[in-house]
Amino acid sequence: MRFRLPGLVLSGLLAFGLAAGCDQPRKEKGWERITRLRLHYQVSPDWYEMQKDADGKPLLAMKLTVTDTGPEPLRQVTMVLHVVYPDGKDRLKQPLTLDVSNLAPGKSGTISVTVPGVEVRPGEEVVLQMEGQPGRAEMKQYPEYKGVS
Repeated sequence: MRFRLPGLVLSGLLAFGLAAGCDQPRKEKGWERITRLRLHYQVSPDWYEMQKDADGKPLLAMKLTVTDTGPEPLRQVTMVLHVVYPDGKDRLKQPLTLDVSNLAPGKSGTISVTVPGVEVRPGEEVVLQMEGQPGRAEMKQYPEYKGVS
């Protein structure tokens, strides 16, 4: 029976060397931090109504309850606004950035939002959705990701 002691020692040293580097977590990138913090925001609509602006164009007015369950705040959070036909298909889908700068971590608050040019017709539904992992293209459009890499 032959032992391959040099091979075993080399394997052991290699495993030890790899394990020694595993005690340090990888540094979080800026966009990863923003994505993580965004997921701590919960938004539920209290009500919405259709209004008209000064020019008579449609204006969607909403009152939202926003809760930040995270450890630190963001100034803005972008959600996706959907206006849904009665059959469940999207008629409109667009980003909606909320100003949450007055909301403290661990607290809930009510904010009012108006969305110019958006009309909700009878039988349609308004849905707000948080994108858990926006793609690079969406990140470029969302104000909370500006200035981070």
